[in-house]
Amino acid sequence: MTDGTDTRTQIMTAFADQLAATGYAGISLVGVAGNVGIRKPSIYHHFPGGKEDLYRAVAQEYIDGLHLRIEKALEVQGSLEDRLIALAVACSEHHRSTISFEQRIYDALDQVSETVRDEISGLYVHEILDPVVSMFADAVDSGELTGDPHFLMNAFLHLARATDIADDSAGAHRIARLFLDGARPRIDRG
Repeated sequence: MTDGTDTRTQIMTAFADQLAATGYAGISLVGVAGNVGIRKPSIYHHFPGGKEDLYRAVAQEYIDGLHLRIEKALEVQGSLEDRLIALAVACSEHHRSTISFEQRIYDALDQVSETVRDEISGLYVHEILDPVVSMFADAVDSGELTGDPHFLMNAFLHLARATDIADDSAGAHRIARLFLDGARPRIDRG
């Protein structure tokens, strides 16, 4: 057996794998323990609240990782298109299964306590959505784009997540151009 930190990480990985495969309702702590090579009571040593504590830790880790990728994408120097390309790649790197891991985290919100739901939802809004809305608000203020920044954020993130472009930079370019074609101000040539 490895030290406690390694065991905690292994438990989180096994939980995340089950979450990706079956969703929150399908997770078995006995199965998680078996995948790690420990007994179920050992999970409670690391996560006293059991399944919900594990969900919280895995969701926070996922959101923190996505936040770092998004932050890095938004810091890209160059044009708005350059940042959108980087953002598309950052958002596509999260695929763990055919149903996105992010969707599994979201779906689980209905199955956890209100406290955990509020905590994870608030973290997601603050760490993921707000920085992207801010980028779009700046682009609208500068005249590069038109529309509501929240709508633009939602449309772009859905477009980026709907396409598996992690290994295809040309795909990220196509997504950015497609989005910009619809969101840039129209010039009246009349």
